[in-house]
Amino acid sequence: MRKACFDTSALVAALLQQHPHHARAFPRLLAVHQGKLHGFLTTHGMAELFATLTALPLKPRLSAADAQRMLQQSVLAHFKIIALTAKHYADSLALTVHQGASSGAIYDALHLVGARSAGCDELLTFNLRHFYALAPGDLMVVQP
Repeated sequence: MRKACFDTSALVAALLQQHPHHARAFPRLLAVHQGKLHGFLTTHGMAELFATLTALPLKPRLSAADAQRMLQQSVLAHFKIIALTAKHYADSLALTVHQGASSGAIYDALHLVGARSAGCDELLTFNLRHFYALAPGDLMVVQP
């Protein structure tokens, strides 16, 4: 069975019906729930997802408790969590510097390094440009 690591942009789109990319991302989340796809998320991704969900200007705004419940029920209950280590962080930093990137690129590198370490077949994202800057031409990086 294929293994897919989801970055924050893919999970936010999959979880929120009002998101413009929901129709493209939701089938991948559904495939994980149905056991047709192994879903992965890094520990960094879990924190980033919570931060993003609670910061979005939704009406009504998503409370921290609602975001936690959504994460527990829709993600953590179905996904394997990739626990990032100090080595993952060091490798992500090295990748970012090697590609001449800086600033927030380190966060994308954490998703990429984590996905690779878990043997994922694909990294799902709507931020292709960011990931291609770190991994030019990497076929693992795909848009749902």
